[in-house]
Amino acid sequence: MKKLIYIFLGLTLTIGCSDENEILGTCYVSPNPEMICTEEYNPVCACNNLVYGNSCEAEKAGNLHYKSTNKDSGEVCVY
Repeated sequence: MKKLIYIFLGLTLTIGCSDENEILGTCYVSPNPEMICTEEYNPVCACNNLVYGNSCEAEKAGNLHYKSTNKDSGEVCVY
């Protein structure tokens, strides 16, 4: 019985990890803190549903996908 529980837990953890890695690979990668960005304000909504000051800041934070947003008009960031 214990063996069955361990197999079930192992499979559950393996499946959960593969889904997370898939999401990380398509939306988010490791941040690049050494990337230099301007302070130009042209807000973007990134695939992690956070707003960044410009596309460079989104890329610096590790986001692979983003779109323009008009946060000042009250637009909600939903990628």
